[in-house]
Amino acid sequence: MKITSKRMLVAAALVFAVGVSSALAQEKKDLTLDDVIAGGKGYAEKAPRMLQVTSVTDLGAVVRKGNTYFLIDKAGKEHDLLSLDAWRAFAGADEKGLPSLSMNADNDVLVAESAKGLFVFDGRTKTFVQKYKFDHGKFATTDLTVKGKRIALMDGKNISILDAEGNMETLTTDGTDDVVYGTPAHRNEFNTDRGTLWSPSGRYLAYYRIDRTDVEAYPIVDMNAPIAKLVHYKYPMAGRNSERVSVHIYDTQTKTTQVVKSDWPSEAYFTNWAWSPDEKLFYIDEVARSQKEGRLVSYSPSTGERVGVVMTESHDKYVEPSAPLQFVPGRPHLFIRTSRVEGYNHIYLHNIQGKKVRQLTSGDWEVKALIGMDAKGKYVYYVSNEGYHMGQALWRVSTSGGKRECLTPGKGFHLTMISPDKSLVIDNFSNINTPGELSLITTTGKVKSRTLDTAKNLFEGYKVPTVELGTIKAADGKTDLYYKMTRPAKLEAGKKYPVVVYVYAGPHAQLVTDSWRSLRMTWDNYMAQQGYIVFTVDSRGSANRGMGFESVIHRQLGTPEMADQMKGVEFLKSLPYVDADRIGVHGWSFGGFMTTNLMLTHSDVFKVGVAGGPVMDWSFYEIMYGERYMDTPQDNPEGYAASNLISRAGDLKGRLLLIHGDIDPVVVWQHSLLFVKAAVTAGTMPDYMVYPGHEHNVRGGERVHLYKTITRYFTDHL
Repeated sequence: MKITSKRMLVAAALVFAVGVSSALAQEKKDLTLDDVIAGGKGYAEKAPRMLQVTSVTDLGAVVRKGNTYFLIDKAGKEHDLLSLDAWRAFAGADEKGLPSLSMNADNDVLVAESAKGLFVFDGRTKTFVQKYKFDHGKFATTDLTVKGKRIALMDGKNISILDAEGNMETLTTDGTDDVVYGTPAHRNEFNTDRGTLWSPSGRYLAYYRIDRTDVEAYPIVDMNAPIAKLVHYKYPMAGRNSERVSVHIYDTQTKTTQVVKSDWPSEAYFTNWAWSPDEKLFYIDEVARSQKEGRLVSYSPSTGERVGVVMTESHDKYVEPSAPLQFVPGRPHLFIRTSRVEGYNHIYLHNIQGKKVRQLTSGDWEVKALIGMDAKGKYVYYVSNEGYHMGQALWRVSTSGGKRECLTPGKGFHLTMISPDKSLVIDNFSNINTPGELSLITTTGKVKSRTLDTAKNLFEGYKVPTVELGTIKAADGKTDLYYKMTRPAKLEAGKKYPVVVYVYAGPHAQLVTDSWRSLRMTWDNYMAQQGYIVFTVDSRGSANRGMGFESVIHRQLGTPEMADQMKGVEFLKSLPYVDADRIGVHGWSFGGFMTTNLMLTHSDVFKVGVAGGPVMDWSFYEIMYGERYMDTPQDNPEGYAASNLISRAGDLKGRLLLIHGDIDPVVVWQHSLLFVKAAVTAGTMPDYMVYPGHEHNVRGGERVHLYKTITRYFTDHL
């Protein structure tokens, strides 16, 4: 069978200095795991180094250099902003270093944060204009309203409010381990990263109340004490009791609180929220527990009563609101929001009755982030992968419709920061050949860009592999899938090389991106140096390719993804330098599930596997994710049974290493333990490694140990 592939070949060495002799070229150093694994001693040294931009204001970009913050204005000129001496003169001589200086959550003012509290900094006058002193050790989460001159303080259970005069008000008092206030609700799958939201003037504070009383407690053993302790936390599994969430609104003028009176059950998901500019309405994106229905509802903050259902949306698989609505500046009767209603995540302009005025973006690509609008409401700014699915860029489109404009051209991956008024952009660009390029872009008038800094290639002088990006066809025969292949810099004629397939394949993740860190600062590069090929393909079910591409996995996790992964194997086998008898597979979390699934289903293909934090039975996984992609075990018993790997432990034939953290709160330890138990009963022989004291992955310096374990397993058995 003939396999076709569109490839983008990259030279084996990234950068060669002019005049380097062939003799010196032979002396290039070997990469070590410490060089390519986060937490390793050499990893930070190899990371691209450029100006440290902490935030972008309307005045310019805030940059930290040593013990001073500077401001780079729109002309590229540098000005002193805040020195350590100035900070100590304000905060006290006992301050050991500069505070963090960044924009607040609403992206409208600079705030300095230290152990003593939070302080509002005026970049024009270079003075602190509001002071909020509190114990950061007690209140880990804060929400500031500059106009209201208050800050909400969350201690993990209750909410307090501190004003600029130092007066503390306790808002809630009945918070417990089971009932918490001001904590983000449903954050795993709905990107709700805020548990509170001030109204524009700071009069009202909306917040979540989360009641986990009915959620079953899950036990984790803390091994650190001489007598190990049993610690319980609430973990709602698919098909079982969920947490119950309500939204409350506090009025700082009347000192009263209203409960938002939704007519949906409290186990529904109350996701994105927003205030009307005049504060007369509060909007919530509500999603039914089944996640097949969603609606945008408006409420009165003064009574909590529902005013109206603005919009509804339904899908036979699932709906997924991805960003809060935003009102158009100067036109409070209009708002923008994103939706996948037509298959891809795009931006729509609506009136306050919910009627669509126009679709602002369209095409077979995704809006990855809705940034916002300029002060006049002329343009909408957003991040998308239009034109290049392996990259992303910052774009804008007029609210009146018309042509889209890319503000960060250049094929690759653009990470951007933008000023509140959208007049200034800092662009951190990289791709397979570019470690990093930092640019300042002005958007008023004719768009102009100037380079602020360029990162050096810190792998110069090291042996570096060849990285290839390309496409293959999915198992449906028509859909393009993107892959990356990392292989030894020089292939010996006639030699065949072993392959490790690195897999994730689940939703909300894209592994194949044209960025320096994802292609160069990885374990793949080390393995290629050791004589392996590492191959990754983003199969159907992965992120940023549209609803149809992702939702093909619905009710059948592991089936279409596996079919696509096998098309990747088919492609590998067509290459003359691949040893088809020495193919392994490795992945973590969903990738651990896929690794085990591939080892059990295609034992004739995969000789060795390493599965980290693997899901083995989706009925043991958390409720939001599990029920979105699989429905409940009660509604989809066939799908859950087909994806249950514990029941198939007897099918194991190759060498499989399972790795798990013993206090994993995401994929609980039970998954891999029950698989091992089933394997013992069936007489199959998996290998096992536990990382005590680690959660869903191994972080810090011990991450290098993890990759030594993984590398050794493939070296010994593949």
